[in-house]
Amino acid sequence: MPFVEDHKFKYPAEEECLVRRLGSAVVVSWAGLPRETREKLLSEAKIAWDREFHVPRMADRLNAILKRQTSL
Repeated sequence: MPFVEDHKFKYPAEEECLVRRLGSAVVVSWAGLPRETREKLLSEAKIAWDREFHVPRMADRLNAILKRQTSL
């Protein structure tokens, strides 16, 4: 699976709902993704541009969402 080049993905405010939907699709599909893909996605998520530039305990919170989803 090819990955995007190393650059920050930015989006206009009116597309935020679309970005959230894509994120939701990744979370729902997480358990079926190859390990390498999951690692790359988590790595990208930790450095992604966002309007909220400081999210405390980012890695822990991302992992909690994924763990909660896979335990359903």
